Amino acid sequence: MRNIRNIILSLIVAIAGVIPATTVQASDTDLGGVSEQSAEPRSTTLPTTPTKWKTVTFKMGPSIKYWTKVAQCETAQDWQDGGNWGGGLGIARSTWEGYGGNEFASHPSKATVLEQIVVANRIAVLGYQTKNEFLTLEDRLANKPFYRPAVGFNGWGCIKNNTYLKAKKDTILRVKLPVGNQFYCPQFEQTFKKYALPHKVFSYIAWRESRCNPGAVNAKWENGKLVWTLNSNGSYDSGLLQINSSWFKTLREQFGYGPDDLMTPAVNALFASWILHFSSGRLLNWNIKAKV
Repeated sequence: MRNIRNIILSLIVAIAGVIPATTVQASDTDLGGVSEQSAEPRSTTLPTTPTKWKTVTFKMGPSIKYWTKVAQCETAQDWQDGGNWGGGLGIARSTWEGYGGNEFASHPSKATVLEQIVVANRIAVLGYQTKNEFLTLEDRLANKPFYRPAVGFNGWGCIKNNTYLKAKKDTILRVKLPVGNQFYCPQFEQTFKKYALPHKVFSYIAWRESRCNPGAVNAKWENGKLVWTLNSNGSYDSGLLQINSSWFKTLREQFGYGPDDLMTPAVNALFASWILHFSSGRLLNWNIKAKV
């Protein structure tokens, strides 16, 4: 009788140990992601939360609304103007090259509207860190390339000579950011700078939204169907800066990219720059409230 009781108890222990393991463990096909990519959904339980904050000053160039007015005056909005002062904003070839325009195209007319605005904002507001330009031999030996400072807006004749184009004094902004290096994604800050995103602000946004994970998606698919999303409206967010699915149509129309491409940090940052410069919400698209 005792042997039978021991056998039954052994079976109960064995079953109790097996059931949790078989019902909780997820298979590879259960992991969420765009087009059923194996990118695990972003957890709703954050491991750490900032408790100390500091006020940070940063620069942000004007949006498309302002630069379109400048382009109308300079070239009648001919963004493909191939002259020596080329593109829609009439940027000189030497200036285009000096402020890193060749990262995008050899001439302003061959760059997209967004890329022309990025370079214009470097010229007017942000400045540009050159890659292989040195002021002195000592700088070259120390590998310290020249930082080309911003020169303001008056290099554009239309801005200088027309009061209605006078730039607003909202290029220097203040925002509260958390104290502590653990709340940022420094490995992506150069990418943010390339696309004229306030790099420290977006470094924090990347941590807050995806925990610095380029493959983060806050949704889950089963058999090709969306079965769960963190967003109450049924949309979902993708990639490093969590671009919302409501933007996917614009992403394809403007750049020819699909949702899967947002898993590439450069594409994610590129489209974040488009949102920042082309939408009226600007930083509010990421719930960041900046003050002049």
